[in-house]
Amino acid sequence: SLMAFLCLPRQLAMSNFYMFMASVLYINIGGAQDFWFTADDKCVPGGPAFDYTYYNTYTAVVGAFTGWIGILIFQTFMSGWTFRHLFWVTTLMQVVASAFDLLIINRYNVAWGISDKAFYMFGDAVLGPAVMMFAFMPAVVLTSKLVPKGLESTTYALLAGFQNFGGVVSSQLGIFATELAGISTEVTDSQECNFDNLAWLVAVCHCLLPLLAIPLTFLLIPDKLMTDKIIEDDCCDEPSLLTQYFEQKSDSKDDKKE
Repeated sequence: SLMAFLCLPRQLAMSNFYMFMASVLYINIGGAQDFWFTADDKCVPGGPAFDYTYYNTYTAVVGAFTGWIGILIFQTFMSGWTFRHLFWVTTLMQVVASAFDLLIINRYNVAWGISDKAFYMFGDAVLGPAVMMFAFMPAVVLTSKLVPKGLESTTYALLAGFQNFGGVVSSQLGIFATELAGISTEVTDSQECNFDNLAWLVAVCHCLLPLLAIPLTFLLIPDKLMTDKIIEDDCCDEPSLLTQYFEQKSDSKDDKKE
């Protein structure tokens, strides 16, 4: 993603780098969580033991509905906010949704008399689509205000590649973090299921590290309203480092000719 600073205008490269880092900092440990939520009593004694119909189908339907509600809330109440405030809210909502998962893993909801299925509806799987919409829409609007004229398709394809790469890095870090935490998801002759450190893993990867994206907004995201015009004319944004380099080379050649 740092290579984008060579090819993209400075502000666009900075915004792209923020969105890349926001994806990476929310480390994907979904594999370990999926096993914990669906494992039987032999592997996770007293666990939720969700059946796959509920875990994959019902929650997906509710998640799609919350995503639609997220769009309505964004359009009605948040479309006039600054980009920084929107990204702050998105990050905090991710942390809150993960906190519900953390409470389930620690079985606090059982102590409070709330069933796992009811409490799970407040977690990442269901609130996640709404949070994704809150993050996706300001990112698209910000990008649309910064892309060079005539290069919209190429720029969007490049930025989409960076975002996908951020997801890949997040998943790879999640695999490493899961192994480092000593989590085992299968029962074999030589080992048993081990989710002892899952709560710590969720706390670090989904509650603490994503908060680092908030200070990055002060460095990488313009302090502008979504309705503001960020680039007043074609020459206001600082060109890419690669463009500056070739311009300097061209100027030096012209000077030598003279």
